[in-house]
Amino acid sequence: MVYILSVNLKSNKRVYFEVAKLYGIGRYQAIQFCNQLNIGFDCYVKDLNQAYLYALLKQIEHQNLIVDTMLQDQQKKIISELIDIKAYRGVRHIFRLPVRGQRTRTNARSRKR
Repeated sequence: MVYILSVNLKSNKRVYFEVAKLYGIGRYQAIQFCNQLNIGFDCYVKDLNQAYLYALLKQIEHQNLIVDTMLQDQQKKIISELIDIKAYRGVRHIFRLPVRGQRTRTNARSRKR
């Protein structure tokens, strides 16, 4: 197992699937990273050496991506600001109701629990 940005990457999985597990990086960006670093789709995490892992971290840093705990903290901060100014979305967050206009009469059971 490889440990990158507080995530354990399983060594028997393909690289682009495991990079997509990083919070804030989707499957499309993971494929782009692999293409930029000349990592094939059939390459597994166990086949990577330290140079590729370092290059992957540098690529994430070079694109100024906010990932993992920094992104989660930023999202919490935005939600708390909405709650503080009593915005409509903030009030919906307080009452644990759907925020983006979904109906609540028949749906949103998991959000309302």
